[in-house]
Amino acid sequence: METSYDKDGVYLGRLADVFGDPTRRNVYRHLRGCETPQSASEVAAVFGLHRTVARAHLEKLGDLGLVSTATRRRPGGGRPAKIYAVTDGRLEVMLPPRRYERLARLLLKLIHESMDPDVATATATTLGRTYGEQIAEEFAGDGAQTPVKLSTRAVIDWMDLSGYGATLSSNGNGEAIIEVHNCVYRELSEEFPEVVCAFDRSMLCGMLGVDSSVHTQTHALSSGDSYCRHEFRL
Repeated sequence: METSYDKDGVYLGRLADVFGDPTRRNVYRHLRGCETPQSASEVAAVFGLHRTVARAHLEKLGDLGLVSTATRRRPGGGRPAKIYAVTDGRLEVMLPPRRYERLARLLLKLIHESMDPDVATATATTLGRTYGEQIAEEFAGDGAQTPVKLSTRAVIDWMDLSGYGATLSSNGNGEAIIEVHNCVYRELSEEFPEVVCAFDRSMLCGMLGVDSSVHTQTHALSSGDSYCRHEFRL
């Protein structure tokens, strides 16, 4: 695992720039799902891009160490093709500590000790939905018609940028399934699951612009499961 100390936030800015392009995000997600390394031509064919455009996206990802490169012989001979694959290592960017987690833990402890559990959960639910709606408006950008309802794919894009390690699928019955493999509130959710998980569930509903009645959570990292599973009847 490679760790980089990003004192001035330069690397984080470059990371945001790279993933600020929706096509590049999709290219990276595509590579993650490929069993074998891909050439620029193969990626271009999937996304309907010119080969040089696809190569530019792949090289941007390579510049940040997100993909590795190698070469592959062509069946008919000639110059070997350059191929790209997602790196196996985990990259951590260390930013100057701001103690937000400690403050959050103290505030949650205060809520836990001073509020009725049902009231605390209800308050977290309301706050989570408001936060989700704000995220949706910011992510959709200026000119978006309010109230904003993000698509499930847009929600996954935001979660990718935020470090959730989320995936999107369907169960065949018209339900969208979001699985989270890296809860960004993991430590806090294990200590205060009712409040933190209520906030997170409601945030997703707020981003999608749906009522909580269409949402069901069947698995939770805070309960010892290997992922959180959210099902939405959209």
